[in-house]
Amino acid sequence: MFARFAASFMLAALVMIGAIGPLCAQEDPTDSEYVVRITKLESTIRQLSGQVEELQFNTKRLEDQVKQLQQAAGGGQPGQATPQTAPKVTATTTDNGPLDLMSAGKGTTPPAAPSGTLAAQAAAAKAAPSEPLAAPKDAKSDLVAAKVQFRGGDFAGAANALRQFLQTWPKDGGVTEATILLGDAEYRQKRYPEAAQQYLKIAQANPVNPSAPTAFAKLGDALVSMGQKPQACATFIEFGKRFPEAEASLKARVERAKKGAGC
Repeated sequence: MFARFAASFMLAALVMIGAIGPLCAQEDPTDSEYVVRITKLESTIRQLSGQVEELQFNTKRLEDQVKQLQQAAGGGQPGQATPQTAPKVTATTTDNGPLDLMSAGKGTTPPAAPSGTLAAQAAAAKAAPSEPLAAPKDAKSDLVAAKVQFRGGDFAGAANALRQFLQTWPKDGGVTEATILLGDAEYRQKRYPEAAQQYLKIAQANPVNPSAPTAFAKLGDALVSMGQKPQACATFIEFGKRFPEAEASLKARVERAKKGAGC
């Protein structure tokens, strides 16, 4: 009977785990949301697993208590017929829910689980303070985290994260994007020479980088902000020579910058 109780609880636990699935059913979640959701799912599964092991231990303890009561009622002789019905240990249920085995042991102090058993490990894990699971480390998640900081206005934090990204993942496909974004983070902090240095890396890349037109335009902006008007004008002119087929919106932006700088 108690084995059925444990099976019922384990089934209910699996249903609870399955109910978490809709959290991942939202359309087009961001990469950072994926990391948070996976972390929450792993934490929930770990907690449920510990609860199942703890209840399995309690079930075994209750079965032992019933056997002891039956032996006491039969005169302590194992295998002897029991002349009277053993005291009934009941387990309550919730409305249309799983059996609540924990309520059957209320009023008594349960013995400690034997050292080294799964139940003992589960009890120790439950008593210990829970620690958040570390998100898997990879280039994509690192770059996404830096973007989140930048969009949130933490330009100094984003710059530090992007420098770490470029140091850790020097051959990743996101290096160009990270370099330009690092320039933007420096520019937002009015660190114009540092920003110009990052833009220049992409502008002078060989072979020509697809992001070179954008890097040239931003390099000119940084030079203007540094008060280097001749160099800025030369950069804007070089942009027109090198990228005659650049996007119309970017070309219009460069023309406005040239006029603003008085080129």
